[in-house]
Amino acid sequence: MWFKQLQLFELTGPESITASQLEEKLEPLAFTSCLPSLPSSIGWVAPIDVENAPLVHTVNGYILFCLQIEEKILPATVIRQELQEKVKMIEITEDRRVRSKEKLTIKEELTMTLLPRAFSKFTRLYAYIDTKNKWLVLGTTNASKTEQFISLYKRCVNENIRLCELKKLSPLMTHCLKTQNYPKEFSIEKSCVLQDPQQQKRVIRCQQQNLFAGSIQELIKDGCEVKQLAMCWQDRVNFVFTDDFTVRGIQYQDEILSQAKDIESETREQQLDADFFIMTETLHGLIKDLMNMFTIPADAKLQNDQDLVA
Repeated sequence: MWFKQLQLFELTGPESITASQLEEKLEPLAFTSCLPSLPSSIGWVAPIDVENAPLVHTVNGYILFCLQIEEKILPATVIRQELQEKVKMIEITEDRRVRSKEKLTIKEELTMTLLPRAFSKFTRLYAYIDTKNKWLVLGTTNASKTEQFISLYKRCVNENIRLCELKKLSPLMTHCLKTQNYPKEFSIEKSCVLQDPQQQKRVIRCQQQNLFAGSIQELIKDGCEVKQLAMCWQDRVNFVFTDDFTVRGIQYQDEILSQAKDIESETREQQLDADFFIMTETLHGLIKDLMNMFTIPADAKLQNDQDLVA
């Protein structure tokens, strides 16, 4: 359940939703198993696998909930082989050529026949609402999964929601890397992705490199901007920050993980509470500091030296 990546959305309604209100709105679209003739099913499930657990779980003002997606696994090669055999049999027995339109119809019929025999793949997408800041924090950056989640959330909750985006993030990250000035809460690690805004196909991926070395700095002087940047927050969380304000590759240091383990837990629900409490408080601090860091204008002169490291 520990988020390895996240996207931040702002809930723009006049009031924060409560846990009971959210559960009531999610209930009509609770998950049901995929019918044999259908390729997929989607719906809300309890965030913890305990019998009769509610669809939402609340700890310290954070509301956790989960979307489950069931997808039938039907490889294209299997359909293609079945189609070839069916077409071949028709052409031999009926002594005629099967046209493209008929092939498409046969393919659809075969798909419907094969679906009940297909295996199912289950995906869970976790999210939580920070009621204090009216944020929705989604634990994925996959575009298609994000679209599915947000679409169903809006359908259930009927709430205005917008992706948190800060303008000109790429120039701001480039400014930090170029000047070596950034808040003391952060350190810059050894990987990044650079792109020339004038030549979109000119992309340089740096791994295990000193990003302050002359060779990297020359690329920046030559017009490249930072698209992704590996960072560390308070020596506690390593992550990759991107210019669309998504956080990827989150790695929690042992100090954080041990805090959750040190909380005595006798049941799975208590362990979830401990993990969720530590994770949400950690991510809350990280998100706040990221927002503060990247609201500084890229061309502003950084004033407070005691809050910056060189």
